[in-house]
Amino acid sequence: MFESDFIDLDNAYDFIPFGEDNLIPQQIVQLSRSVAVHRAILNSKAFFVAGNGFVTEDKILSDFLLKVNNYDENLRDVFFKLLFDELNIGNAYLELITDKNKSFLMLYHIDGSKCRLSAKEDTILIHPDWSIYKGKRDELTEEIPLYPYYSKDENKLYHTVIHIKQYEPEFYHYGLPTWYAGLNSVIIAGLTDVWNQSRLEKQFNASGLLVIPGVNDDKDAETLDAEFDKFKGSANERSHDLIVQYLKDLGPGQQRDVAQYIEFKTNEEGNWIELHRQAHTNLLSIHNWFKSLASFFGEKTGFDTARILNEYEIALNTTIRVYQSKYINLFKRIFTDFGFNPDSLAITNESPVYRIHPIKYVWEVRREMGLDYNPKDPKQQLFYSELKNKFTTQIDKDSIDNEIESTK
Repeated sequence: MFESDFIDLDNAYDFIPFGEDNLIPQQIVQLSRSVAVHRAILNSKAFFVAGNGFVTEDKILSDFLLKVNNYDENLRDVFFKLLFDELNIGNAYLELITDKNKSFLMLYHIDGSKCRLSAKEDTILIHPDWSIYKGKRDELTEEIPLYPYYSKDENKLYHTVIHIKQYEPEFYHYGLPTWYAGLNSVIIAGLTDVWNQSRLEKQFNASGLLVIPGVNDDKDAETLDAEFDKFKGSANERSHDLIVQYLKDLGPGQQRDVAQYIEFKTNEEGNWIELHRQAHTNLLSIHNWFKSLASFFGEKTGFDTARILNEYEIALNTTIRVYQSKYINLFKRIFTDFGFNPDSLAITNESPVYRIHPIKYVWEVRREMGLDYNPKDPKQQLFYSELKNKFTTQIDKDSIDNEIESTK
């Protein structure tokens, strides 16, 4: 962990490091790949914020939104990747490619873990593996100016990058993800997952968990594994094997220098289970997210439609639309710069549980379902409750779609 990213720029020879070892993004990415609940929440949050994609009344812009680069990605595809990086790492990078006259536009997401800000703070450096970075003359490094400045490549294409970051006090150059304050809860959730899996594999006969700090690469781990194997008996004699968990140093200022042994006592197993549950609860809090929207979490009460709808509406007003508004404003600025008319640009959202509010206008319902809509159409100015067809509480989605289609 590090207290801020303020550094003496006179000593920043090439780039501004993200953490003293410059590998904070890599450590964060490793956590999101190894802690299941943490990843489930990130996926769920990004999915709901991305919504059903972008819509606009402008035909030219609408066509562009369907294919924003030569990878055949639409704007939602790029938007989702940007969101995931911002939620996970606290930083996201959007590349714009055009020509000298800005006669076309292509949008690309850049992996946020590969990017660093140059010492001059005017360009972004992209490297495939910062752990082996060789300095200014590293041939693997790509440098792209920050928007609105462009650089020209050998094909006479112009490139620029927009750096999107989450605000954090005392951080100027990079952002931090909002969940970072709960880093310990993420680690505990990962450890309890390892404990549960290892206990199952050892038929719940392991005598304890040995946590060894400062093991920062696979080679060190393999060496220690070989040493432990020397003291193990035959397969039939391993009923009391230890579960060994290696931990990398969290980063500068958070090095672990003391190994810890945790004995598995039968009468204390409940404490581990409670710790497992508490870690999951803490993760929801630090992510500012909801259990019913993260499919990882099960409930003994079954499929509670009312709870899902209520939590979705809270998330919509407190989180989802906040992020959406931020990106809509960003894209509007870009599109205006390239001669599009983005005034009607919007993101459509759909509840995870199907419900139509009876006092919504038909055009509002159509918009939320991702269908074409026209607020000026007299047929679509009716309230949904005014439609001739009446539905019971068990609404059939196909019937609803047909009824709404009939209002065209």
